Amino acid sequence: MAQIPDVEEKAVGLSEVQRSAIYELARRVSHDTLDEVCPALLRAIMATNSKLLKNQLGRVIFHLQKNDRINTVIGLQKLLEASVKVAPEGMFKILESADSDAKELAQKIKELLK
Repeated sequence: MAQIPDVEEKAVGLSEVQRSAIYELARRVSHDTLDEVCPALLRAIMATNSKLLKNQLGRVIFHLQKNDRINTVIGLQKLLEASVKVAPEGMFKILESADSDAKELAQKIKELLK
């Protein structure tokens, strides 16, 4: 019987500089944008069933969601970091279909990741 090789998911690597820049960009969005974008990003991340978030980042996101704190700046920061790793296409689709703050955020993140 042939063994099936383990297939590991590959994460998009973020440097500390990129992560810090994304966190800084997330601080500048409005509360309306947080309320609109955070739940959608959480759903997109959860839909991936990715093993890549079985780490500290995943635990932080779960804790924030459990305590109804996902629609905060910290929530957005963590959701963006996770989305870049497991669902970048979905993240950009969500951000680009939201308000002007989110569209601007999407453009700046794209520039950072080039």
